Amino acid sequence: MDIGWEIAFGVGALILLTALIFGVLQYHYRDRRAVQAGEDIVRDRYKRDAS
Repeated sequence: MDIGWEIAFGVGALILLTALIFGVLQYHYRDRRAVQAGEDIVRDRYKRDAS
């Protein structure tokens, strides 16, 4: 019975570690031009709404 909990915690830790690595890699290799284009669109919308 105790071995079941150890396996469950091990699998959970592995899933969290995988998600963390995936998130770091996604952030590191993001497309900076796409991010800049999105920021430009948001900035233009705020200017238009403020006017």
